[in-house]
Amino acid sequence: MAEATKTPTGVVEAYEKLAREVLERPESIPSAIHNLLLKLAETHPGAVYWIIRKFYQEYLRLYVSDTGYIGIADRYEPDLMYPGDIAIYMVPESPKEGDVVQITFTDKDEVSVYVIHGRVLRCNEDRSIQIEDTSTGEDYRVVEWNILGKLVKVIPFGSDEWQELFQASGVPKEWVAASVEGNITSLQKSDISGKDEVISELRSRLEKLV
Repeated sequence: MAEATKTPTGVVEAYEKLAREVLERPESIPSAIHNLLLKLAETHPGAVYWIIRKFYQEYLRLYVSDTGYIGIADRYEPDLMYPGDIAIYMVPESPKEGDVVQITFTDKDEVSVYVIHGRVLRCNEDRSIQIEDTSTGEDYRVVEWNILGKLVKVIPFGSDEWQELFQASGVPKEWVAASVEGNITSLQKSDISGKDEVISELRSRLEKLV
């Protein structure tokens, strides 16, 4: 998993020069930064997404802590959520044992971005955490830099609260339906425990979406 690294003293000047060049561009500063990120994203979209997400989480931490974020689940997570559920996250100051956290990381080439959920097994003295992937059961050491947020609530598909939030989100039902269909196909090929019950629930949701 990618993690933050300290900049060697010898290259600080190079970054200062690059920053001056961006700030001296004739367009507005936000436009210049945006254009630079677009150029970097042509070859390393994963790295650009990851660092932007972490920058505003770390540098503007107050605002993220105040708001958290929500998302619509796009995959089945055993004992946590089904595709179509709405998940609410907060940004914890210090994850605790038993918390379920959302983690992001890139591949070695920093092109693709991956997001998983993990249950905290223990917290280490260096502020890293040991987690168990909720989908695969694999054990990882994760640095604080890779933690997006802590799962605090899952709102079940079709509930009154879900209806209110989903309508406000503007997310097309077709997107949710496609996600549910994709999970059904994937689960049919798997050997997970209780898959018949899971597939039955997903088919029930699909009928309500199409």
